[in-house]
Amino acid sequence: MTTLEAPVGIVGAGPVGLVAALRLAGLGVPSVVVDAKPSLVKQGSKACLIQGDVLEVLDKAGCADPVDAEGVTWRTARTYVANEQIRSVTHPKPLGYGPFVNISQYRIEQVLAERAAADPLVDLRWDHRVEDVTQDAAGVTLTTRTGAAEQILRVRHLVACDGVRSTLRELLGVEWTGYTHKDRFLITDIRAKLPLAKERHFHYNPSFNPGRQLVMHPQPDDIWRIDWQLPPDADIDAERADGRFDARVRAVIGDIPYEVDWVSTYRFHQRVVARLRVGRVLFAGDAAHALPPYGSRGMNSGIQDADNLAWKLAQIERGLAGEELLESYHTERYAAARENLRITEATIRFMVPPHPLRRWARAVLLRLSKVLPAAERRVNSGRMAEPFVYRDSPLIPGAAGDPLLGHFAPDAPLAGDGGPDRLRRLFGHSFVGLLVAPDAAGAARLAAAARSRPWAVAADLVAVLPAGAPAEGLPDGVRAVHTGPEGLPAGYAGDTPGWWLVRPDGHLAARSTRGDDFAAALATAAGSPAEDGTEDGTAEGPEGDGRAAAAPLKGAQA
Repeated sequence: MTTLEAPVGIVGAGPVGLVAALRLAGLGVPSVVVDAKPSLVKQGSKACLIQGDVLEVLDKAGCADPVDAEGVTWRTARTYVANEQIRSVTHPKPLGYGPFVNISQYRIEQVLAERAAADPLVDLRWDHRVEDVTQDAAGVTLTTRTGAAEQILRVRHLVACDGVRSTLRELLGVEWTGYTHKDRFLITDIRAKLPLAKERHFHYNPSFNPGRQLVMHPQPDDIWRIDWQLPPDADIDAERADGRFDARVRAVIGDIPYEVDWVSTYRFHQRVVARLRVGRVLFAGDAAHALPPYGSRGMNSGIQDADNLAWKLAQIERGLAGEELLESYHTERYAAARENLRITEATIRFMVPPHPLRRWARAVLLRLSKVLPAAERRVNSGRMAEPFVYRDSPLIPGAAGDPLLGHFAPDAPLAGDGGPDRLRRLFGHSFVGLLVAPDAAGAARLAAAARSRPWAVAADLVAVLPAGAPAEGLPDGVRAVHTGPEGLPAGYAGDTPGWWLVRPDGHLAARSTRGDDFAAALATAAGSPAEDGTEDGTAEGPEGDGRAAAAPLKGAQA
């Protein structure tokens, strides 16, 4: 018998693995994170953009503000054809973060690793290379090597976040569907004071990369990331040796002084595992799906994988759901991966036409895009990442016909009465029932009806009242918040008082104008049997630290 070291093991201390560990810790679940590297390694910008909604996930772990403060926030994306701008799209400014924040993956990892090292529920182990993995009905046994020593780690569930070249995927024989593109791309991070707006600049057929694409992204500290599509015969090592690389950069930026911070070439992938759940092993991030950089869907979707999975593992650890809940992780996040692949495939087919007729058609379209709005609208420069909508989830049965269910909950300002300043900061540590009513009496009626039947799992009830409405008369355990003068976003509030159920990952799971159906909706959303619940649970952890209370481990031996 091998002693259980932690409920959850995580392989890979990149952004996805670290977010998984921190989200589990926030829900009261300990984890062990192992990584083959001896420490964090700087590798240029790599993933260079975090989307605002994904920063909300980091905010649940207390890591969003430093990333947001250091990064370059931008709203406008510009598209050029033959050096002439054909389009400028300005995204709305969210209430919280973003919409897009440019910062290196390495810096995000630094912030997350520092937080993880300080959390007693996260055991972060560097220099542990995975050599073998086995699993049985009770758990997973991971064999790692650190130096000359072999170590055995026993956990109930294992999260594979070990990247696009995943060792765990290979050891478990998981099918890696899709393809790797034959064209090569060059990433160069340069430090230079360029006279460009700190926005996204995407070029088709520019004079400095004729017949191909180039995209520029600003980074902190005067770093600019430049991505070139390379011709087949390009040899970057030779270019750096004989001076042609400097000429390549100079063609883009002119005579402005610059320093090279990082150079790398890559071929992008369009791949997803056939199954994100393989027994008690769950694949996330690049180990589960690999995407081109256009639209910045890789790291962003991986962090959303971690957020989706963490609360489900916590439910199982508390004994509130069975293993079958993890099937919803595959269902929801596989659908998200397929949607991302569909979007990026359309971009790839436009950027790199697969045969001569398509190349000719694209060339004509690009020429026409300068004069015809209809042609300009068809120029595909990469649709930016956004949270997936769980329309077909078994945990959200009403999503298919509802304009908001399954969505990442829209944000709204809250009045400054000592609590959260916006709606999304109510979410993350438990299920939340939003009781939307014009007054406290209406919210109290909804709360009483919601509590009229036993709950399968704990949830926080929050009365969302109009600005200035008195909160007296609410039942014990129901928190009151007040909206700002503009009220809630369209769709939240109707003519009749009603409730919304929000999952720990911030997605809207159910809604109703009744109250006695709350318990059944909560059981469905949590993947828990309704009859096994307790009435009016709460989600506060010890000493009011916002952590969900963790159930005792299910046994020290496995």
